[in-house]
Amino acid sequence: MGGQRARGGQSDFRMMSRRAALKRAAGAAAFTLFGIKAPPARAAADGSAVAYMKNRIAKDLFAAASTKTPESFITAINRHADLDAIATYSLGNYSNGLTPPISARLRRGVAGFMSRYFATQARHYPVVRAEIGGEYPYSENEVVVKTRIYLKTGSSYSVDWLMAPHGRRYKVRDVRVYGFWLTPFQRSLFVRYIADNGGDVTALLAALRV
Repeated sequence: MGGQRARGGQSDFRMMSRRAALKRAAGAAAFTLFGIKAPPARAAADGSAVAYMKNRIAKDLFAAASTKTPESFITAINRHADLDAIATYSLGNYSNGLTPPISARLRRGVAGFMSRYFATQARHYPVVRAEIGGEYPYSENEVVVKTRIYLKTGSSYSVDWLMAPHGRRYKVRDVRVYGFWLTPFQRSLFVRYIADNGGDVTALLAALRV
């Protein structure tokens, strides 16, 4: 999950931290990008990650945002999010020594958690358009794709997507809004919930409905 990176909804259970309000604000802004419609790609001028964002990821997210249901978002998340990396990062030290069955449940839980949150946020932040810009290397095997989001209110803001190649595809590992990476906020919620339940990872899985 980009080790040098210091990254940092109301969920179905109460996992609140002192930074939960900031997480809600940043997350709400970031995932308005789920309302974008991809502009025509110019493959010759675009980097490979930018082209993949335009041709594949943005289209699937736009389809999910048009229905605004968790079911539609979970399809896009399963297809385009690096769930293994996100789930491992979100548990912090509690990810050590997980059995394969627990890891599989965790991936499903993280996907469901994000899909329910994104569906809720997509209803509240109408987007006029989004511009998908350039890309730049972030680490040895990660790249950032820059975008700018325009709302009906007339305001705009930048959103950076951290992506990593997976064979001939790319997967999203994180999103940065207002200078904050979002997965640390999710990790803060998850780790605190596990700690509050005696270090029992299965308590989190139960809360995530898996």
